[in-house]
Amino acid sequence: MKVAVAIVTDEHQKVLITQRAQLAPHGGLWEFPGGKLEPNELASSALIREIKEEVGLEVLSYDYLGEVQHAYGQNVISLLVYHVYDYSGDAVCLEAQMGLCWVDVDSLGEFSFPAANLEIIELFKARVTA
Repeated sequence: MKVAVAIVTDEHQKVLITQRAQLAPHGGLWEFPGGKLEPNELASSALIREIKEEVGLEVLSYDYLGEVQHAYGQNVISLLVYHVYDYSGDAVCLEAQMGLCWVDVDSLGEFSFPAANLEIIELFKARVTA
């Protein structure tokens, strides 16, 4: 399964994270917005669509950071990670998330993420904050 994931940063270099619905897989954990690619959909198109659907932001500019593969049991997911650094709108929860917040990159370790997201954090730190 392929998933487009966005690390959205604001003008203060804070990162947008959302908290998964309690009854969803990995319920209550924090994550970066994004979602599954539809059949024959480009990853960049999925990124733009998913960010609009999940948090109401119009993506204007982004960079591709890389791919993270992670296995949850028998399921292997391929996370296509993007840094969204220009957007319009105000972030809101549109898909039953329990909350959202903007946090400093160095504070991400204070939140509980699914295991694959920990790899995304390391990729982001290595590529963008180095």
